[in-house]
Amino acid sequence: MNRVSFYLPRLGLSALIFCIGSGVILAFYYRPTGNVFRTVEEITTLVPYGWFFRQLHYGTGQAFVILMFLHTMDHLVRRRYRIYPFREWVTLVLSLALCFHTLFTGFILKGDQEGIFAGRIFLNIIETLPVAGRPIGRLFIAPGEGFFFLPYLYHCLFLPILIIYLMRGHIREWLPDPKFILSAGIGLSLYALFVKPGLDIPPEASVPSVSGPWFFQAIQTLLKALPPLLAGLIIPGLFLACLLLLPLGNTGSRALPSKKGIIRTAETALYGLLIIALGAYGLLTLRALIWGP
Repeated sequence: MNRVSFYLPRLGLSALIFCIGSGVILAFYYRPTGNVFRTVEEITTLVPYGWFFRQLHYGTGQAFVILMFLHTMDHLVRRRYRIYPFREWVTLVLSLALCFHTLFTGFILKGDQEGIFAGRIFLNIIETLPVAGRPIGRLFIAPGEGFFFLPYLYHCLFLPILIIYLMRGHIREWLPDPKFILSAGIGLSLYALFVKPGLDIPPEASVPSVSGPWFFQAIQTLLKALPPLLAGLIIPGLFLACLLLLPLGNTGSRALPSKKGIIRTAETALYGLLIIALGAYGLLTLRALIWGP
C-alpha cells in the first residue's frame, strides 16, 4: 500500500480521538443559550486549562477534516473509485461533506461576530430554495434566542454519530495503533500549547468586514458575483453529485460493454471537470485568505 494512503486515515482517526475527548470536556461548560460569546470567553479564561482544551479541540478537528479531505483526494487522483464498491465511495464522500459541516457548526458556536455572520449567511442561502427553503432552513438554525441550539445539537451529537456510523467499515481497517495515537497526541498538544488562538470578535463590535471559516471563503467570494441560490446551493450541489456519480462509469462499462468507449470518455470528461473545479475552488480560497473574500 502507498505510504500516503496508509498514513492519512490513521493519523486522521488519531486526531478524531483527541477531538472527541476534548469536545466532551468542553461540552460540560458550554451553554448554547443566552450570551454564548461570554460563555466561550469564560471557558477560555476562567475554566482551568479551558484555553488548552479549546485550542486542542479546534486543532484536532481541523486536522481530522483536512486529513480526511486529503485521503479522499488521494482516492480521487488514483481513481480508486473504479475498484471500490459504489456504496463505499458514497459513504466516504458523504462522510467528508458531513465533516466540513461539523467544522462549520463549530465555527458558529464560537458565538462571536464571525460565527453569527456565518450562521446567518448559511440560513439565508438555504431560504433561497423555492417553496421549501424556509422550513428546511429551520431544521439547521432557528433565528432568535435559539440561534445556537440546533448547531450545538448537530455539532455535539447528530453529526459525530452519523459520521462514525458511515465510517464504521473504514474505522475497522484504519484503526491506528498506539504509536500513531501517541505521535498525534504529542504533536497536537504542542500545537494547543504554543499556537495562540485567533481573536474572537465580540458580537457588538464595529469592524469593517468579517469572514467565514477558511473552507467557506470561496463560496463567500462567489456570493458577491452570483445569486445565493446558484453560488451557495446549485454549484456545490452539482459538484457533490458529480463526485458521487463517478463510480457509475465503471459500473456502466461492465453492464454495457458495447458502449464502453463512450462511457469511459464521459467518465474521463467528468473527472477532468471535477479536477478543474477543485483547482478553481482552491485558488478562490487562497485568494480570499490572502486578499479577503
